Amino acid sequence: MTAVMLLSLISPFGVYYAVQLAKRKNFKAHRKIQNIIFIICVVGVLALEGLIRAEGGSGSLASASKYYHTSFFKFTLISHIIVAVLSYLLWTILIIISNIKFQKSLPGKLSKFHKTAGYIVFGGLIYTAITALIVYLMTLNLI
Repeated sequence: MTAVMLLSLISPFGVYYAVQLAKRKNFKAHRKIQNIIFIICVVGVLALEGLIRAEGGSGSLASASKYYHTSFFKFTLISHIIVAVLSYLLWTILIIISNIKFQKSLPGKLSKFHKTAGYIVFGGLIYTAITALIVYLMTLNLI
């Protein structure tokens, strides 16, 4: 669980670096880094989901927390899950489309969508990282 937490915190920095490469017109490196970060993050999320299910669900992991029954904890957890799922769905779509269109029409007509969707995913990853940290700390009673 801690490894995935660290991955969630680090991934926005990697994505930011990749965006800077695209701004410098280094599209091959941008694509490569984005694909690597995406694959690592998806594997991490799947591993976390497996851990959560193996432990009996999110309730069994968080129920020992003194914050478990607070509305703030529930809101943070639910919003974390919703934003994470939506961000990863959009990121998946963006990765698939971009890999298909790379060197055919990117940069090109799709660039505006790509850039807008990329910034939405980036914001989602930041929100997911922050809320993951809050949920993690509250679950372990570290705050």
